[in-house]
Amino acid sequence: MKSKEGQYFDNIADVFDTHFNAYSKAAGALRVKRRIELFFRHCRFKPGAKILEIGTGTGEYAKGLSVYGSSLFCTDISFNMLNKAITKVTKQGSARFFVSDIGQLPSRDETFDAVVGNAVLHHLDIKKALPELFRVLKKGGVFAFTEPNMLNPQIFLQKHIRFLRKLAGDTDTETAFLRWQIRKIFESSGFKAVQVEPFDFLHPHTPGFISGVVNSAGLALEKLFLCREIAGSLLIRGKK
Repeated sequence: MKSKEGQYFDNIADVFDTHFNAYSKAAGALRVKRRIELFFRHCRFKPGAKILEIGTGTGEYAKGLSVYGSSLFCTDISFNMLNKAITKVTKQGSARFFVSDIGQLPSRDETFDAVVGNAVLHHLDIKKALPELFRVLKKGGVFAFTEPNMLNPQIFLQKHIRFLRKLAGDTDTETAFLRWQIRKIFESSGFKAVQVEPFDFLHPHTPGFISGVVNSAGLALEKLFLCREIAGSLLIRGKK
């Protein structure tokens, strides 16, 4: 029987790109491009390496990850989401897709050289999901995730006020993370060299004509110690 979370994402698959992430807009595209670059910079994918992307969704990130010569494996809890991802990725790259609960991956122990994902961990029971990711990651393998930052004012209100949560399309079970909180959770699951950095002040629905300016201003704010703590996202990275 499909979970409530899986059914929810099946139902919104047709509007996910436009309503929730604005991938076709300039700001949305900039956000995707930057996150993919962060994944490559910190995971240092090599040709032939096995990469697992969890929470693939409609494949916007898989599309960018699939063209660099690594063996990309993509999983999501939603069949409808993955169908859209397959269409996107096969136009320019290649990957393997499978529907799965991240808490029960069908992969063998120590299968993957890297695990990545964007805005997926905050949907999960993370204390159950991380041991499974630890299991399928090779010894010395690396990971990188981008997740919402609970210290960001908009995200804090969105996660705590029911009306705003519904307006944003959030489910009742999803949350956001504090930098020091998520680092401790990863470390308690056995991961090493865990680093968590706040980044990104660019909202996906920023009008296109000012998206470049807002992006540049955000990059400057990320260099200011106190300001960066309220950035919209967290980059979480480390190794097994």
